[in-house]
Amino acid sequence: MQRLFTILTGLWLAFSVGAQSARADGVTYMISGTYADGSTTAVSAPGASFTFTFKVPSTVTGNFSSSGSGGFVDLTGINVTFSSPALTGFSGLASLSFAPSSSGGLLDLGPFPSGPDFVWSFTGLVPGGPQLFSLNSCPSPPPPGCSPDTVATFLTGPFAYLGGTGFNSSTGPTGSFFFDMNNIMIGGDLTDGTVTGSAVTTPEPSSMLLLGSGFLALGGFARKRLVTLFS
Repeated sequence: MQRLFTILTGLWLAFSVGAQSARADGVTYMISGTYADGSTTAVSAPGASFTFTFKVPSTVTGNFSSSGSGGFVDLTGINVTFSSPALTGFSGLASLSFAPSSSGGLLDLGPFPSGPDFVWSFTGLVPGGPQLFSLNSCPSPPPPGCSPDTVATFLTGPFAYLGGTGFNSSTGPTGSFFFDMNNIMIGGDLTDGTVTGSAVTTPEPSSMLLLGSGFLALGGFARKRLVTLFS
């Protein structure tokens, strides 16, 4: 019986390690904030709180050195969920543009093709805002000795964004705001808020299949051994 226990334990560890190694990592971001005073629209109410949640891959490969400021990391087709205790929630595919620190940091959340046609801009001070990704980039053209990364890694942790304070003619928006793509006059400022990134690990289908096969194999082996021992 001791030998049986040893064998079963070894098989369990082997299948567990195999399942752990076949996982798909990502980062889940939750944007939480409050609407500032302004006109009430389909997605805003003065003083109402809101959250956006979405998941991105841990890393993104691309050419991030095309901009003199280091480049933006753009993603499309990301499922984003909007919720608010005072407003109607919705979920849909959206475009995300993650900004480098030199351009204010954080991100712009693009319109939903199947939902409200609004754009939200979450930013810090311009320049010098928090950056949601790690990347060694170069200006264009790159100076001698500069080797830009081709992989951007998304970061976890809380990041603060600056509430909307208006528009500066030389630097652009100096805070966070939202507006309607069809009518830029419809929108308003946001109060200070946070962007929280949390690492997630989701088992891939192959991992679940591997783990299930392991359990079946263990069960069959154990049954045969028990029948042999007690027959």
